[in-house]
Amino acid sequence: MSKAKSLLYGFAIGTIVTGATTLLSAPKSGKDVRQDIKDSAYKLKNSVSQMKRESITLKEKIMFVSKEGKDAFKQASADLKKDIDHWKEDVQPNMESIQENVKEIQDTLEESKATLAK
Repeated sequence: MSKAKSLLYGFAIGTIVTGATTLLSAPKSGKDVRQDIKDSAYKLKNSVSQMKRESITLKEKIMFVSKEGKDAFKQASADLKKDIDHWKEDVQPNMESIQENVKEIQDTLEESKATLAK
């Protein structure tokens, strides 16, 4: 049983028991007790209906927020991928240039090493 149903059942049973105990322990006439029971039942019915409406509203809000969060995450992922691709495009020419410079330095060191060895 879900937590919401358990809470609802607990609330309903607690209300009924409290109402019955209060009504039966109070010195009233049968007519007054019956009227109080009707009033308590009406209040309970209204409380349960209100809780049901509020839980439906809460469920709808949660579903909306969940969908919005999912959409936002997808958009953020797409934007991040696009930014990474742009960064790679910007860095690639520089990486090639740096690699060429490193290669030239290595060649120069090899030539210097060979010249010094003679």
